[in-house]
Amino acid sequence: MKRLAAPLLAGLLLALLPVPAHAAGQSLAGAVIALDPGHQLGNSNPKFSSQMKQKRFNGRLVKSCNTTGTATNKGLPEATFTWQVSQELKKLLEAQGARVELTRTTNSRDSWGPCVWDRGGFSAKVGADLFVSIHADGAPAKGRGFHVIAPGRLKGWTGDIAAGSRNLALSMIDGMRQAGARPTTYLSSPLSVRTDQSTLNFNAVPSVIVELGNMRNAREAAQMSSASGVRLYAEQLAAGISRYCAVQSRCR
Repeated sequence: MKRLAAPLLAGLLLALLPVPAHAAGQSLAGAVIALDPGHQLGNSNPKFSSQMKQKRFNGRLVKSCNTTGTATNKGLPEATFTWQVSQELKKLLEAQGARVELTRTTNSRDSWGPCVWDRGGFSAKVGADLFVSIHADGAPAKGRGFHVIAPGRLKGWTGDIAAGSRNLALSMIDGMRQAGARPTTYLSSPLSVRTDQSTLNFNAVPSVIVELGNMRNAREAAQMSSASGVRLYAEQLAAGISRYCAVQSRCR
């Protein structure tokens, strides 16, 4: 085999390197990104119990409007954590030229929902290119790390977004890992493909749910409870979104 000239070899090696988050982020100009901060503080408020009991068929089964979410052992609600991360993430994405729309604009005991079918339908209303639902898990305490849920193919429901959503999920995993996020230790893979998630099944664009970590794990709970930790989770999500837009050459 002939030896490659040094400049050519360097160029080939450079092409094989991962796309840096800051470089990939340049492709966010003009993108419309829907963020879904999971749950809402008021979902546990008894005065909204009737709203929470609403049910709707999601293509596979009947599910309720929404839930309260989980919490750390010291009482940080998942709804508050996802809200804080979404606020930081919104800033990062907007700084890279994207327009960011949130499914909820409050984090309050006096607010409820939105219902999962409204969250799923939100991306079409705002003309989003992609949809990322932000969550944290309540797994056994020894487990830690993130995982991403993509919609499986469900005839009449997700057939038009299943492939694109899988691409988004894989890009989120790659980008987040490159940004330092550790994949789940309590699941066999950081990618889950499911057909029971209403937020995904009611969507019209590539969409994923990201479980950023385990709120029952003491180490991760401490990180989720700190301002620096919230910022880090936002940066990791931004890296995943940037990766997707770079790989696709555009976000849609």
